[in-house]
Formats: sequence, C-alpha cells, structure tokens
Amino acid sequence: MADGSRNLAREWSFGEARLGWATAARSSLWARCGCGREAVVDPRPWIAQGLGRQLVRDLEHRLRCVCGARQAQLEIRGLAEAPGNGAGGIHVFR
Repeated sequence: MADGSRNLAREWSFGEARLGWATAARSSLWARCGCGREAVVDPRPWIAQGLGRQLVRDLEHRLRCVCGARQAQLEIRGLAEAPGNGAGGIHVFR
C-alpha cells in the first residue's frame, strides 16, 4: 500500500466445513487415515476450547492413528453416510 503497510489477504473459504457443523442433528465427525482406518471423533472437547468456527481441515494435524500416522482427514458425515462399523484407533491429540 502507499503508506508502507502491507495488506495481508486471508484466503476465505465460505463453503468449507466448520467444526461446529458436526454438532448439528443427524451428523457426525469422522476421521480417515491413509491406512484405511476410520473412526468417529467427538467434537465436544474442541468446541469447549472455542474452536467451533475452525475449518475442519485445520484440525487434522491434531489426530493420531495407531498405525503411526500423525494426521488424518476429517469429514462431517450424515447418519446415512457414516459406516456402520468404525474401525477406531484414531485419537485426538490436543
């Protein structure tokens, strides 16, 4: 800018899922590791930390899989989309 300050543009993603959406009726938060393991994730501890407006993808680094992966893909699924039997083994790591 002319006054010497920098204009820092933030990339806005209006269509991406936010953590708070996972608490809506008939939806759940799921993590999927590259090894194929899937597990349901309880979003309430993160929401209690004030992270309800965070993009879901920004929280993926907080997951650990028993296979050793230090990240898993998060997605919000409706009840009809969620698999009947989650494998478990993906844990929230603050």
